[in-house]
Amino acid sequence: MATLNEEMADVQTEIDRVRERLRMEVPELFAFDVTVTAIEYNANHNSVACTVEPSSEAQKQIAEEFGGVRVKTEDQLSFEFQFTSTE
Repeated sequence: MATLNEEMADVQTEIDRVRERLRMEVPELFAFDVTVTAIEYNANHNSVACTVEPSSEAQKQIAEEFGGVRVKTEDQLSFEFQFTSTE
C-alpha cells in the first residue's frame, strides 16, 4: 500500500505532465502566437483550466493575415479541460 505522500507525489507528477502538454499543444490551436499564462487544477470538477493570451507578435501576425488592419489584443481566453477516466 502506498503512503499518502507517495500518492500525492504521483498526482502532482501527473498534473505537471498535463501542464506541460497544455503549454505545448494549446498554442498550436491558433493561427498566431499565444502564450499559456496560467494553468490551474480543479479537484472538485476533475479538470484543468488554462488561460491563453496573445503574444507580443500576435498583433503583427493578425494584422498581416487581414491585410494590414489595426489589431488590438487586450483580453485573454480561458479553457477548461475535463479529465476522463479510462478505467
